[in-house]
Amino acid sequence: MEEELIEYGYIEGRILHSRFLSEFTENWVDEDGVPHARTVTVEEQVQNLSDEWKPVDKIVEDSLSCDDPDFVIIPIPYDAGDHIGYQYVKKFDVQKIRAEIQTLKDELSATDYRVMKCYEASLTGAPLPYDIDSLSTERQLKRDRINELEAKMENYALM
Repeated sequence: MEEELIEYGYIEGRILHSRFLSEFTENWVDEDGVPHARTVTVEEQVQNLSDEWKPVDKIVEDSLSCDDPDFVIIPIPYDAGDHIGYQYVKKFDVQKIRAEIQTLKDELSATDYRVMKCYEASLTGAPLPYDIDSLSTERQLKRDRINELEAKMENYALM
């Protein structure tokens, strides 16, 4: 049987401080050397917490999915009086967009040497080592995508 963990917490500023509680066995030996054990319930543990501690709702996994790939859902905790709840806020995923831009820039950098080899070959009259038309098209598509993503970031920054 799997032990159920119950989360209790409090909000300080905008930060949720929490801990998970579950029943546990407390063992000790008395002064006569006799071992003892008792179960410490979640209720007993809750009684030892200060009044600011409240049960915390579980995050609803289905509420974290978003149809728009440029956005992410962030669970924001709030004090609902008798418990801590979550608001699910849709936010523009700046980190994902920045990562995609960096990946595209890295891919461009990785093909710079091909452009240089083609340029060198054209200067010496040697045959081109790469298909310059497809290389140029491929690189332009990456630059166009970078520009599109950077414009998207600018648009969302203005909102």
